[in-house]
Amino acid sequence: MKKILYGLTGCLLLFGAACTDIDNYDGPNASLSGKIIDSTTGEPFITGQGEMSIRLWETSWGEKPSPQDLVVKQDGTYVNTKLFKATYSVLPYSGPFWPVADTIKSFKLNGSNTLDFELTPYLKIIDVKWNLDKDNKLQMSCKLQAPITESLPTVLEVRPFLSLTQYCGAGNRIQEYFKDEYRVNINKNWWDGVGDMKTGISNETYTVSRLQLKPGRTYYVRMGAKVKDNFEQFNYSEVIKVEVP
Repeated sequence: MKKILYGLTGCLLLFGAACTDIDNYDGPNASLSGKIIDSTTGEPFITGQGEMSIRLWETSWGEKPSPQDLVVKQDGTYVNTKLFKATYSVLPYSGPFWPVADTIKSFKLNGSNTLDFELTPYLKIIDVKWNLDKDNKLQMSCKLQAPITESLPTVLEVRPFLSLTQYCGAGNRIQEYFKDEYRVNINKNWWDGVGDMKTGISNETYTVSRLQLKPGRTYYVRMGAKVKDNFEQFNYSEVIKVEVP
């Protein structure tokens, strides 16, 4: 019995000593922010809220670090104020753009830091037109433009996105309008008749119609198209505000 009591007393003393240890590591007191630029226009990259990211790997303490993703906002900016002071590798990730050739390596994060990236979208949504008829049925149309036509992945589809807020896209949409009946299915390579290889403009105008809107509401709408890559995210047009009488 004494041996058990002595053993228990020793464990309690060790536990008490461990509890008095002070964590003297610095907290996450560094920040990283920036913007994503469309290389074809010099303007913010048109995207949806949280549909692309900036991927970080902290390389200070190990050879195979786990990735951390910083979400890119709909306006093409990103920010995280709770990062650890360390050395990172950085790469734009998971968006509808041509892959970046080189990862930024040995980026030393300390205090407030800024990193901007220029990316080339797979597709641009151009010549967007819309019409709301007397029965509150919305029709939308657009053409596609490919900044780079050579080796462009298969173009899958064009479809509309509707939301009740300014955040509009695949991650923020009204589900009833996200139906295949409103989708223009393409599933072809650009050089198989989708568009001109030199001008990069699509041969067709893509139209969706019969989108029945509800009276007295304000909708935020845009068109989107995607290609078949590893992520299949959408390239978008600008958001349009539609007020229904």
